[in-house]
Amino acid sequence: MNTKSLTKYLNGDVVCVVANKQTILTSNLKGIRPWLKWLRECPETLEEAMVVDKVVGKAAAMLMVVAKIKKLYTPIISDQALEYLKTQAIEFEYDQTVPYITNMSNDGLCPMEETVLNAIDAEEGYQLLLHKVQQLMQAKKQ
Repeated sequence: MNTKSLTKYLNGDVVCVVANKQTILTSNLKGIRPWLKWLRECPETLEEAMVVDKVVGKAAAMLMVVAKIKKLYTPIISDQALEYLKTQAIEFEYDQTVPYITNMSNDGLCPMEETVLNAIDAEEGYQLLLHKVQQLMQAKKQ
């Protein structure tokens, strides 16, 4: 199995697929949510895994580094994610680049991307993202 063969799982709402040994994880969660969930619930499954993700920005790329994935295929990658992944030990393929990942209303930069814009270390990026998610959740409660 290779990353291109995993694209068959990207049907309907599925936006992300992880394959490792006999385990295949799929997710219909948007943005970095699948990565935050899997890093919390099953980090061992991510290590050395092959991944297909519909869209990869720098935030997702940093979480993939934390997860220690082996290979990535994405149809769309941001310029920031591309430059970041070039410095990491992950084999990756992509179809096209975009200047940046947009927010949900498509009128600016994704808040997760903005959070890690200047981060270099993946673990630091992970902590920044966890903090940002917590902030956003608290703001929703108010």
